[in-house]
Amino acid sequence: MDGEALQEPDSNGTRNGPVKTSVARGAALLVAAFLANTLQSAFARAVGSAMDALMFTWLTFVLALLLLIPLLVMRGGRDLPTRVFPLHLLRGGMGMAGFLLFMSAAKLVNLVNANVLLNTTPMFIPLLAWLVLRQRIPPSLWKALAVGFAGMVIVVQPNASLLDKPGDLLGLAAGFVCAIEFLAVKALGRSESALTQLVYFLAIGGLVSSLMMVGQFHAISPDQFLWVLASALCLLSFQFLLIRAYSYADPSAIGAFQYSSVVFAGLIGWIWFGQIPNAGVIVGTVLICVGGVLSLVGQNPVAAPQP
Repeated sequence: MDGEALQEPDSNGTRNGPVKTSVARGAALLVAAFLANTLQSAFARAVGSAMDALMFTWLTFVLALLLLIPLLVMRGGRDLPTRVFPLHLLRGGMGMAGFLLFMSAAKLVNLVNANVLLNTTPMFIPLLAWLVLRQRIPPSLWKALAVGFAGMVIVVQPNASLLDKPGDLLGLAAGFVCAIEFLAVKALGRSESALTQLVYFLAIGGLVSSLMMVGQFHAISPDQFLWVLASALCLLSFQFLLIRAYSYADPSAIGAFQYSSVVFAGLIGWIWFGQIPNAGVIVGTVLICVGGVLSLVGQNPVAAPQP
């Protein structure tokens, strides 16, 4: 399905003209984005216990920002002006928090659990729209949410020992926080270019994580540095690919393809770390994916708050 319904903002926040919509191209970019996102969780696990999730997050954001600076200089800094800084602040803070929670979960549970719980985001979005934006949720969407949350309960398996092994809770919290970030991204997409969004996202996330790192800095090995550098490259790839994907097609049309990350997580976890999910996790994963897909298909695109 091709058309000219979407427009992409230029680096100054103005519209450059129509961008052809393409569900196929948007879906392909989204799958590539979530492959990069899944690899980040594998890199976080690969660095081992010698580096905690906070330091991994801080280094990832700082290195990604350093990699981006030459491009900003080449463009003469014209991507820096913005009129919607509060939205950037919300997106940057929530994005950094979601990343930290996701990396923490990846270190504590298998990659399938971490990724599938992160992908509860599409189910949290309509709930946030209902609670914050007062948007009505149709009965069919409530049913989809019920299916997804039933799967979440099966994966998390809440019991008395859950607080002693909080990895699943951290993954679920990452999904919720990223739903807030998604609403901010939707609003920013109306006026801000991909590069403008990315530089503020990395700068704010890097600043917040730097403040959290005070007094906790320590040396790392060359191998660990390479894992974090790979994570930084994946972070840049994920953000650019995600923004580009949604410039070609609406999230309601292609959002279901984000569940490809569950397949990637299963393959990477099995081949790299020897992780094999149990039957309960598989059943819960299927229900979460079904519920998420139905929630994307059954809802109109969520209206983002006005900048």
